[in-house]
Amino acid sequence: MRRDKRTANHRRAVEKVAKLHRKIRLQRLDHAHKTALDLVRQHDFIPHEDLKIRNMVRRAAPKPDPDTSGAFLPNGASAKAGLNRSISDTGWGCS
Repeated sequence: MRRDKRTANHRRAVEKVAKLHRKIRLQRLDHAHKTALDLVRQHDFIPHEDLKIRNMVRRAAPKPDPDTSGAFLPNGASAKAGLNRSISDTGWGCS
């Protein structure tokens, strides 16, 4: 018979992490609501754009080197990775 690895300490740790994630989610939602309310109060017309976030955070496509077989040219993947991390961290996709 196998022993359950989900101990009381593990459950407490999971609850602690979930509480922190909930706090961050509520902070982001509160900021979005306050910003939206401020914009509505200041402006008569607000355009809205439907961003394709999934496409924006897609990884950079590799560029094969035509001169060398099996080699690739620099494609800015590290810069794109940093941009992807920033876009994901902003919480645009959250509602």
